[in-house]
Amino acid sequence: MENRHVRICCGREIQNSIDESVKTVFLDLIDKYNLIYDIKRDNLTHKYTGSKIFFKGFREQGNVNIKGLEGIDILWIDEAQSITKPTLDIVVPTIRKKNSVIIFTMNRFTRFDAVYNFCIKRPDCLHINVCYFDNPYVDSKIIKEAELSKSLNINDYNHIWLGYPLANNNDYLIQSQYLDKALDYNYEKEEETLNSVMSVDLSASGADLCVAKLFVQENENIWLEKHTVSWSESDTDITKGKITNLYSSWLPNMLILDADGLGYPIWISVQKIIHNAIGFRGNKKALSKYAYNARADGYLALKEYLEKGYLKLTDKNAIRQLEYIKKVYRPNGLISIQDKKEIRKLHSESPDFADCVMMALYAINFCSSTINQKQTEYENTIEADFNPFE
Repeated sequence: MENRHVRICCGREIQNSIDESVKTVFLDLIDKYNLIYDIKRDNLTHKYTGSKIFFKGFREQGNVNIKGLEGIDILWIDEAQSITKPTLDIVVPTIRKKNSVIIFTMNRFTRFDAVYNFCIKRPDCLHINVCYFDNPYVDSKIIKEAELSKSLNINDYNHIWLGYPLANNNDYLIQSQYLDKALDYNYEKEEETLNSVMSVDLSASGADLCVAKLFVQENENIWLEKHTVSWSESDTDITKGKITNLYSSWLPNMLILDADGLGYPIWISVQKIIHNAIGFRGNKKALSKYAYNARADGYLALKEYLEKGYLKLTDKNAIRQLEYIKKVYRPNGLISIQDKKEIRKLHSESPDFADCVMMALYAINFCSSTINQKQTEYENTIEADFNPFE
């Protein structure tokens, strides 16, 4: 801005006020070096070069706002770990001026961070990892603070001071270390498969997938994710045919099928052919004391199996989606799982693969030993009070 005429935007995913922006940083620099700027509430303009910098929150009332981004030379996105893929998909194409650049500064939360995945494979992206010990001007107090953090909690130290993905964020249900373990887990297999469960998550909208999985019990404790099949046909007859064909091929001991929303009529049709098929409704009453509903039951069971090392996963789509599943505490202290619509908004996909794993674990944990007793009671409530379009 001192040397040439440029137009700069400093943006964040959400910025409720200018006070939440980096404006104060620039004001301190202007004051420190006696720079000549015209300072206004929402922008700074260099009095000689005419360069201008302004501050923006991209998401307003749930929608992405790109107003004012035309002709930008430099877009700096701070706290970029909060930027979602839908925002990237809209904002990035608007920065098209010749020689324009986008700068992200961040400490990513997860390994599948939207910005990181956008940048990592690009040949035109410069990736700079800067830690406190790379800074020749770092204060000794900062070094002591970092070393204290390291001694107290190595996960916090790795994230805050080294910039690694956050391994233990309380918002996320499952830590990445358990997902990695489940992908690489080795175990001793029984000579014969003991039990098997087939789970099916059905598409709730045109952009979603139908996903079917087969889990087999390899020994007394370990369950293996053996097969995964996905499809996107909107024809319900095709979906019903795929489910029955997979059931005939896999011959599971148990079939659990999504009975929510648009999945309800498919479950009704499948049940006429496979009489012992279990209909899963995520909002039904929880069977465990910590869960808010059946969906939380399933995810908490999945979390427990992963942490105990009882689950061998093979599908990387499921691994990817499971890492961004968040838990939500209700006012009564019970745990629920982030709504699928919110997940779709943040990640531009529904967690179909993750939910399919969750339903299998629900069946394994809650239905396998008392399927004829507990689950019959569970399903009998569906016809009485269920509006499939709630």
